[in-house]
Amino acid sequence: MSSITEQLFTVLHNVERPGQFYATGTLEIFPPQLEVEGVGRIALPLLPMQAEQLVAAAEQAPYGRGQETLVDTEVRRTWQIDASRVKLGGKHWQKTIDDIVSRAALGLGVNGKVNAELYKLLVYDADSFFISHRDTEKAAGMFATLVIVLPSEYSGGELLIKHQQQQVKLDLGCDDPSEIAFAAFYADCVHEVLPITQGCRLTLIYNLLRTDKKIPLPKPPDYHSEQDQVSGLLRNWMAELDGDAHEETPEKLIYPLEHAYTPAELGFDALKNADQAVAEVLLAAAQAVDCAIHLALVSVEENGSAENAGGGRYWDDDDFEVIEVFERKEIISQWRRPDGEAAELPTLPFFAKEFCPPEAFESMEPDDIEFHEATGNEGASFERSYCRAALVLWPRTRYLAIINQAGLSATMPVLEVFCQQWESENKDQSSSIWQQAHRLAGYMVRDWPVLALRQHYYDPDYSYKTEFVRQFLDYCYRLGDSEQLGRFWAMVAANGFYCQDDSVALAQAAELLPWPDVAKWTEQLVGMSAETAQGACAALLACLSRLNTGDVGELRIAAHALFLALPGDPERFPQLQAWQHSRIPVNANLVADVLTGFSAIDAALAENTLDYLLAWPAIYDKDRVLLPAALRLTESASSRELAVAVRLRHAVREHLQARTAQALEPPADWQRDSQMTCSCKDCAELRAFLDSPTQSAWKLKAAESRRTHIESAIKSHQFDVDYRTQCDSRPYSLVCKKNQASYQRRVDQCQHDLAMLARLTVD
Repeated sequence: MSSITEQLFTVLHNVERPGQFYATGTLEIFPPQLEVEGVGRIALPLLPMQAEQLVAAAEQAPYGRGQETLVDTEVRRTWQIDASRVKLGGKHWQKTIDDIVSRAALGLGVNGKVNAELYKLLVYDADSFFISHRDTEKAAGMFATLVIVLPSEYSGGELLIKHQQQQVKLDLGCDDPSEIAFAAFYADCVHEVLPITQGCRLTLIYNLLRTDKKIPLPKPPDYHSEQDQVSGLLRNWMAELDGDAHEETPEKLIYPLEHAYTPAELGFDALKNADQAVAEVLLAAAQAVDCAIHLALVSVEENGSAENAGGGRYWDDDDFEVIEVFERKEIISQWRRPDGEAAELPTLPFFAKEFCPPEAFESMEPDDIEFHEATGNEGASFERSYCRAALVLWPRTRYLAIINQAGLSATMPVLEVFCQQWESENKDQSSSIWQQAHRLAGYMVRDWPVLALRQHYYDPDYSYKTEFVRQFLDYCYRLGDSEQLGRFWAMVAANGFYCQDDSVALAQAAELLPWPDVAKWTEQLVGMSAETAQGACAALLACLSRLNTGDVGELRIAAHALFLALPGDPERFPQLQAWQHSRIPVNANLVADVLTGFSAIDAALAENTLDYLLAWPAIYDKDRVLLPAALRLTESASSRELAVAVRLRHAVREHLQARTAQALEPPADWQRDSQMTCSCKDCAELRAFLDSPTQSAWKLKAAESRRTHIESAIKSHQFDVDYRTQCDSRPYSLVCKKNQASYQRRVDQCQHDLAMLARLTVD
């Protein structure tokens, strides 16, 4: 069975011309010179005195019944003056008539040459009317009637036009005397003029003719069959979306238009030819099945590598060809509603499966392509763009699913608003606000960018993406939406995560979920992420271990998996080189979270973990890692008395006490540490200077490269030397003077150690 996009295109591509059974409009004019035989020159707007003169010179208008022409004021009460007695002139009038006929033909969906033949001048005074009737063919080739209301003051007299099951009521009065209104309708349309309630209306009646006998006379466009077919297709599509929709079922439909439109001219009332006809069919069908329909611009922007195929010294775009596309951006924007207003919709992505037909996406031709010549180390490149106007539809009931396509930056604020509105009401989960929030959250979980959960620190959008995780979990927790929280937890478990900051939000969400599920998901999550995200896994286990919703012992398997992934023993990571072990990132939070969480989950595992941490001091440095971890555990009332916290505190205190017990005296002479690896002549002089107990200063007069080398040696080895460049003569001199920096560092370290010992003291 063909897809909805193929079926829809099959129906709509036969819709060839626009138009309605009527057309109407207003335009500014220069009033024509109007003369009537027996009356003379008529002033416009029409004066009451001249209205009386026209009535006196006119005859009672008849009406046709079968082959008869009758006068009956119960059927028609108006006055007519034959065209032969009417003279219209003025240098602008012919252009005015041409403009009106052109607009009328366009509105009626008629192509080709259309002639307007003046038939009557009608005078509708007070109480004039004409009941429902059809016009008879008054001239060969006549297919429609054109009504032009000249400037005149009146009220009432609306024109009713009916065609099949459709009806329109037109008020052709204009308040501004420099404007006239017109209406055209097919001759087989039933129409009626309602009574004039006040004043007098002056009307020109024209027959619209097609004189080319080779072409059949136009008929009102009738696409009821197509509208019914499209409505049926849309209903089936909507039912499929509401049921078990296949992943290939599009959530929106895109029908590309034939003509090009700029953003400034994009609008339903500006569509051309077949585009207008298709829009009318889709508008009617969409309204019948409660689908939203918009006009928009479908845009594609690409860039990539190119190659000069011409081979010449000089080049132009024809010499280049595209080799590879590096980046491609596909969006729908510039939304317009059927009423002509801009729609408050976000920029959306689009997919090939949404196009009617799908091949329309592949056949899009670029509007602009620009090639760039190779420069420096970069080869030739290109940039190109595509833009096409399209009609876009989706079920109104799936508005949230469409907004979800715009991504988390669009949906998260909407979910926040739902949450706030629900909290400000009675917090009833059966309310429409909660149901909408629940539905939107479901779409968000379904389409959540899984890679955002697994990105490393090198992703520039990392913090932005993980903030979405915390926001989403917080809103769903406040809504009490355990179903979507469970789906999100399951997604994280299946894909892993790296962000330690998400742990608190995940643990809070776990309060509303069945504990056996949380334990299962945690085991799955840690098993997947432990090797690459120890800190995040440790933080999550620590947060979960503090919950009172279940037996934390059920997290034992997850905790053991994390223990086996802790850096340290090289045998655990045979894939790493020896130098890589010291670069494995560990920090105090990892140590504190592991010991806290493991203590609650499995006390024996916590003891083994501390033994392991102390066994690998190169990884778990006592000053950089274990000291701040011990401080965190000690300064928290919930963890300071844990057995592993007491042991860690004791080990760190011993380390600090051993260092503070060392003698601390300033240097007795000018001899300083001189250990270095370089043995060049200048470094040998530097070493001799450092070894001298009596020499406090040294000057090296040398080229810049030699001076820079000595500066680097002093910096890298942290020698107790201050230096500056003396520029009194060339070559410049590097002046070095000894200081007591090493001693001062030991003093500062001792003061710091004493302060840390005080903080690690538990009364």
